[in-house]
Amino acid sequence: MSNTFNIKRFAKYLRYDLLSAWQNAGLSVIVIACMPVWLFAIYELYALVFGGGFSAISANAVVAAYVVSFMLATIFFPVQVYGKLTDRRPGSDWLLVPASRFEKFLSMLLVLCAALPLVWLAVIVCSDLLISFTPLYDGPAIGKAVGGMGAVFAEIHSDNVNLALNAPFAIYLSWCADILFFVLGAIFFRKNKIVHTFLTLMGIGILISLVAGFFASSGLFDIEVRGVNEDAFMRWFNVGVYALYVIEFALLDLGIYFRIKTLKH
Repeated sequence: MSNTFNIKRFAKYLRYDLLSAWQNAGLSVIVIACMPVWLFAIYELYALVFGGGFSAISANAVVAAYVVSFMLATIFFPVQVYGKLTDRRPGSDWLLVPASRFEKFLSMLLVLCAALPLVWLAVIVCSDLLISFTPLYDGPAIGKAVGGMGAVFAEIHSDNVNLALNAPFAIYLSWCADILFFVLGAIFFRKNKIVHTFLTLMGIGILISLVAGFFASSGLFDIEVRGVNEDAFMRWFNVGVYALYVIEFALLDLGIYFRIKTLKH
């Protein structure tokens, strides 16, 4: 049996990891994904108390619930599921689970980037559809959100700009990047994990802005492009976008893997 990867052992550990994730954060994910219902209830309660009756709510307002729910899920889920790995007793128990560090790393990626977004999307769409049966809601918001994003990308494409990314894929990449960053913070910091992760993210953003500003002001990138048509430029632009994503995910994955590899108690 391979010490690095064995399909049967990995499948067994993946089931354990999914069950553990559900026990630790399943209810929280459902509550967060029901954000459209909570927003609708609060809005109608406010209208009833201060307006004397129920009031119709726009689907555009519920789109904000999608955004807030998206952010909360990517921020809190990693800490709830994997944040305890830095504690002595839960972390030691996790290290003793019969699976290689690579299998645990791969399972973590599948839980965060496959299982969780599917559960979150299914629940939030169902909650959106649930309130759409009431006469006070002109939803569901998911249709207008997707239609709005499609219109934006269609407008960009109509200007002879052919982006390789479409709206759903761009949102999914954003989900993966955000949640991997926060899980890295959850297994790296021992206390105040979310706060420290936010501060680290702000620090990286400031550093990147300073470096980019320096190069922009120095004129090092003022390269005159001659003989390059618009199609060729967009091809290189798309290559650059994917290259940045590859670098970002490579750094995050390597950081998570080596943290798992070196985790000791």
